[in-house]
Amino acid sequence: MALPIPGARLDDGRLISPNTTSSPRRSSGRAPGAARAGGLFVLPLALVAGCGGSTGAAPAESPAASPAPAAQEPFDLDKALAREADDLPAREVSAGDWSARAFGAGEPKIEQKEKLVAITIPLGTDSPVECFVYNTMLDSGEVIRNFIDLLDPAKVEISRVVPWEVSVHRESPAVFVQALYLAPTAAGKAAGLLKIALHADRAHPIACLHDEVGYVRTFERLTKALFDSFDSKSAAPKSEYTDTVILRVDKVPVGFETSDLFKDEGGQRRWLSRSATLLPRDPKSLQIEDEASNVLIDAQGRIKGGVWIESSGGKANHRIELSQKTNYQYEYSGEVEGKQVQGTFSPSAKAWLASPVATASELARLQKKKGPFDLKQQEYMPSVDPTKPVDVQYARDASGSVTVSLGTMRLVGNLAPDGRPEAFELSAGPPRLTLQRAYARGKL
Repeated sequence: MALPIPGARLDDGRLISPNTTSSPRRSSGRAPGAARAGGLFVLPLALVAGCGGSTGAAPAESPAASPAPAAQEPFDLDKALAREADDLPAREVSAGDWSARAFGAGEPKIEQKEKLVAITIPLGTDSPVECFVYNTMLDSGEVIRNFIDLLDPAKVEISRVVPWEVSVHRESPAVFVQALYLAPTAAGKAAGLLKIALHADRAHPIACLHDEVGYVRTFERLTKALFDSFDSKSAAPKSEYTDTVILRVDKVPVGFETSDLFKDEGGQRRWLSRSATLLPRDPKSLQIEDEASNVLIDAQGRIKGGVWIESSGGKANHRIELSQKTNYQYEYSGEVEGKQVQGTFSPSAKAWLASPVATASELARLQKKKGPFDLKQQEYMPSVDPTKPVDVQYARDASGSVTVSLGTMRLVGNLAPDGRPEAFELSAGPPRLTLQRAYARGKL
């Protein structure tokens, strides 16, 4: 997506790609009064709360600096932003036990690192595409934030940063972000466009970037081909069920949540959920947050225990562990905003907490009946309150519309036949906050 700036014809400017140098991490604190929710509907609440989590984000390596082209005449930035490279042939890429395909003007350069494989793919333009294939699960938002931080504020001025797409490839979400920036030169201001793509595969996340004005669709086509064709013998175990939902503010995609149900050896089930949000704080910055949870589920679909982690700006907002004790009692311990917390609680109904799987199964059962329904239960959402469960209501009216209520928050929309979210909208705004299922496979 080109991002034209009104009147953005640079006076005496020349198209260059200024060197990008890693800058110190800049913390992006939580919004005042933010309240996070979890369970069945995590992402819809992200605009009024922070989505976070941690699975061990790895910092990206700095891309190679781009040489300055030899253009001598003033240029139209809008025209430069619209440039694309056509008819690039597919190239085979492989390293270790994996292989993939990517479009490029020449053979990719592959360099094996300790924790990743670096790939340089030429486009036949001034700058190549740089991709990094990791061998461990990452915090998607944190990786993207690290890449944006490569734009040193002492050397460049970011004019606009925005996510332009979230899509699903091989059952894992991919996030695309671009940052338009300006840099002073002897001949006037020079423009740059940093494009970032992150594929949140569980076993081999892939991060790509391209630092050159234009070539947005070229970059998108190249990275999607890489994501879709990636084939590894050490792929993560396949889940019994998976779904991914995409969060949008108006029409801008700003986040995802992907959830997987696994059956471990011995029949124990595990619900792994990961999410990232990249909410525009203003035209020049994003509030980037990650969340992850790993919940153990008993045979009746109740929570036996789990871990919930939320992070933003490279710092953990909370990390909470929960375990099932006796007499419908749970014990929690961990850290919230740098403070240690520990204690026990019992749900008011004197029952074990329902897992996201049990909640979806009950909603799927209720949906098969005609007419309204009203399901009230307590769910554990440590971002709201790690010390006790919170009250949640799922109500369907005569029209078939479902309202999810948590405190003063309301989400209105429809459930999928399996009881998971299909399409919901936060009943507050503007801006218009929506949640849409993008992919699902398997049965709960």
